[in-house]
This record gives sequence, structure tokens and C-alpha cells, in this order.
Amino acid sequence: MRWNALLAVVFVVGCGDNLKVPDNGAAPDAGVTAVCGNYKVEPGEDCDDGDQLTDAICDATCHFTCGNGHVDDAAGEACDTAIAAGHDGACPATCDDGQVCTTDVLTGSDCTAACIATAITDPGDGDGCCPSGANANNDDDCTGMCGNGIVEPGELCDTGITAGAGACPVTCDDSQSCTTDTLMNANSCQAACAHAAITMPHDGDGCCPTGANSTNDNDCLPGCGNGVVDSGETCDTAIASGAGACPTACSDGMACTTDILSNPGTCTAACAFPAITMAVNGDGCCPPGANTTNDTDCVPVCGNHVVEGSEQCDDGNTTSGDGCSATCTREPTAYRFTDMDLRDPHAWVSFLGCRDVTDALLVGFSVNNALQTSIQTDGDTPPDGLLDLSPTVVFRPLTQVNGATTALDFYFADCTAPMATTSCHPGAVAPSSVTATIASTGTCLQPIAGTTHPYSPSITNATGPCYSSTTTTVTVTLAGIPITLTDARVAATFVGSPATSTVNGLLMGFISETDANATILPASLPLVGGQPLSSLLAGGAGSCAAGDDRDFNGGVHGWWFYMNFTAARVPWSEP
Repeated sequence: MRWNALLAVVFVVGCGDNLKVPDNGAAPDAGVTAVCGNYKVEPGEDCDDGDQLTDAICDATCHFTCGNGHVDDAAGEACDTAIAAGHDGACPATCDDGQVCTTDVLTGSDCTAACIATAITDPGDGDGCCPSGANANNDDDCTGMCGNGIVEPGELCDTGITAGAGACPVTCDDSQSCTTDTLMNANSCQAACAHAAITMPHDGDGCCPTGANSTNDNDCLPGCGNGVVDSGETCDTAIASGAGACPTACSDGMACTTDILSNPGTCTAACAFPAITMAVNGDGCCPPGANTTNDTDCVPVCGNHVVEGSEQCDDGNTTSGDGCSATCTREPTAYRFTDMDLRDPHAWVSFLGCRDVTDALLVGFSVNNALQTSIQTDGDTPPDGLLDLSPTVVFRPLTQVNGATTALDFYFADCTAPMATTSCHPGAVAPSSVTATIASTGTCLQPIAGTTHPYSPSITNATGPCYSSTTTTVTVTLAGIPITLTDARVAATFVGSPATSTVNGLLMGFISETDANATILPASLPLVGGQPLSSLLAGGAGSCAAGDDRDFNGGVHGWWFYMNFTAARVPWSEP
């Protein structure tokens, strides 16, 4: 009876109704103490089936039982642990609804265990879900999609973007004439513009590329800056270096030019290097004509006609033997007489009357002719290679400066024949040494007033530029006649600087009447040999000449001799 009654209750109440059986359907009396097993669900009971068996749906304490194989909704069960997996009402051990875009969570335990699937709405890398609104830029589970209005990895643009950033180009034009504009991968999310630079000249493409010019591309305009030196240009500013490049600075590395850049920054820029012609201290240049006296940039140069630095002289050359050596040190400068003529007194000979043999020949002889022959020829038999008579003045050194004084030696030198190529050195007779004074103007030497006579030609004076010597004693051989002159002086006019010759030479000196009487003419002389010198002179003992040429010198009777000469500079050597 008991099991039948229980089954009746089960079928009547039904599975899942918690077996709550109220008394006559009335609510439990709150004031009644609950009694489990009285078929009444009283306060504190979940059920009351009148049975207190522990394996019943309602246990011995009148509460529902988890694990009874039934999902008791009234007991708040979501499942029952006694239901085998795979059957309805079985309790889950894990949760996976197979949807990547839900988060599956197991909640509760035992018969309240349940799976809750929550939709994923926020993007997140690595969860396998690409939720609505996410994309490959913010969720690596999303796959880029061309046309979704978003530029995603692997895309250059997106066709879903109609304008602005990320929009795919449909045409390409960079407004640059020197690029070729190309649309690549049109109508795709790989669409892009390429702008290749035009590098080759081509007529009519509107571009004048680098390196092109009007000669090979009609798009290039002639003019400054086009890379070509056009007509009227000296260079082009577009040429960076090499031929045709415009200079920005000028230097030829030459100290004696001025470096000038004209028209800088233009296509007519040019360098000019005019020679420096003016002496300027400190510019590094010694221009032609300058020297150390007017330009500190110059160094002494031997041979420039200027005595500089340690030079003792400078005759404008570097030839030794001309008075100034090749290193511009002073050396003797010699001038040998090339002719000499007695001007006063004249010489007279008694032969078929009283004859003046000073210039006119008598029996082939005259004083001046004999002088010229002995000065200009080697008349020795046999010839000894020397000119017979070589009066020579030697300056030590020659200094042709107004007012200068220098040592002067008067030699009867040994000079080689012929006269045109002669060179000289001291002879056996010691020189007469005097001091010479240089004058640039005026008269250096002239006859003493009242001591000359009206002979012709007249005596020539030595005038500036000239030299004159102090007095000395010199023995002059005139046509074989040795004449010793006291108070002798020599002077001449310079020709050239340094002088190459002298003219208007005057040799003068005094011989007393006593000395003239004592001077016996060589026996070899025709007509007069063996006679005293005074017999040839007007006023002398035994002279045939009319008149008297005698003079006074310090109260002493005698004759002043005046001889004119010319001389040429000759090479001079000394032992």
C-alpha cells in the first residue's frame, strides 16, 4: 500500500514539483511546528512526502536531494549529478559552446553547475574572435578586408575610403613636369602612384632634366643656369665643376698678379690676372723695375743696375772683368788710351827751315802720328804680341756717382795686340796712384789760364759726366821721347753708365826748363836724335821756333804739356 500511495503522489504531483503536498491545499499554519513525514510542507521544509527514506526524492529531513537523478527546479538545480554526461540534465564539467566569439564560464557546483556564454564585444589579440567593429589593426584575430573602409596591414589604401587619408588613388599627377606619373594596381587596396624622375632628354615632354640643355632637348631654355655655356656667357652657374663652371674665387698662384673675379654669381663671371706693375711693400711681389730700394718684397739681384744689400757695385750685367764682378763685388775697371795727341806746346825741328812736326809729317815723322802708331800697333821686330804704348787708367773701383771719390792708378800697361780685342795687365813700370773725383756736370779739368798758346786744334776740356785726378808725377813717352811731368793730372768724360769709353781726355803736367835741358832725345830719332828736349820747344835753348812757349809753375820756368786722348774700357787682370 505504501509504494502504491507514493507512486500515486509521484504521478499526481509530477517530476520536479518538489513534492510539496499542502494540507487541503491550504497554506501551512505559521504557528504550527513542522513535522517531517506528515505529508504537510511546513515552515523550514522543502517537501514532505510522508516518507523519510533517504533515497526518496524528498529526504528524511524533508529537503530536496541533489544526485537523485532529477533536476529539481524547485530546489534551484540546474542539473543533477546523477544524470550521465551526454544526457539532458547532466551537470557540465567544462564549458565550450563552440563559438569563438563567446566567453564560456562554468558557474556553480554540483547540481547548480551551469555554463554561461558571454558574447565578446571588445577586440583583443589571440582570442580567436574578431568581434563586430574590430579590424586587423586592433585585433590580430581579424583578417584584413579590402573595401571595409580601413587601411589594414598589407594594404596601401582601402577602396571603401572615398577621400582623404587612406583613399586609393584613381589618377596620379604630382604636377612635376620632370616625372613620369604611373597608377599601379588600380581598383585595389594595393593601388599606388609612382613618379619616376625623367633623366633622359626628350623633345616635347615639358621636362628639361638634369644634364639636358637646349642643344639636346627643346624643352630646355637657353640662358644662365641651364647647364650650358650659351653664346655671350663665359660659364654657366648650373655647371658645378670642371669646364664651363663659373668661378667663385680667383687665384693663379702668382705673386705678381692681381687676382680679380668679375661679375660673380652670373654666367659672365670670369677671372682676370693683371700683372702688378707698381712697387708696393708687403704684397709678396717684386714687379719688373722694382728693387730693394723701393719694394721690400724684392731681393738683391746682381745685374739690375742697382747696388743692393751686400753688393759693392752693379753694372747691369753678370760679367766679370768689367769693373764689377759676376757677384756684384768691385773689381778694377781699366780704360786704355786708344789715341793721344799733343796739343800744347808744339815740337819744332830745324830742317830746311823751322818745321812744326807736332801734326805735320816731316820725312815721314810727326809727334802725334808716332804716338798714334805706338798706341794702336805692335811695331816690334819681331812682334812681341803687345801694343807698343798703352797708357791706361784703372779705377779701384769705378763709381759713377756725383761727388764720389775712388782710387785711380795710371799705368803704362802691357796690352795684347790687336787693339780691337786687347786685354791688359800691369807692365813693368809701377803705376802712378792718385784719387779720382766724379762729377756729373761741369768741367772736371781744363788748362791753367795763361799757359796755352794759339795752336790748332785747340785743347779739349773734360766735362761732366767726368772724372779728374789729384796731382802726381808721370813719365810719358811721346814718339820715343820720355818726358817726366810733375803736377800731372788726368781727366776725361764718361760715355755710358757704367762707361764703356771716355772722350775729351786731358792729360796735363809740367816739365821744368832744367829737366827739359837734361832730357836727351834718343839717338834713333831722325833729325833730332841726341839733342835736348828743350831744343824742340819754343823758347828752349837751341830751338828754331820763333816766340816763346815757356810758362811758370810756382816761379819755375818750364812748359805745361797738354795732351788730349780717348780711351776704351778693356778687360783687366792682375797677378
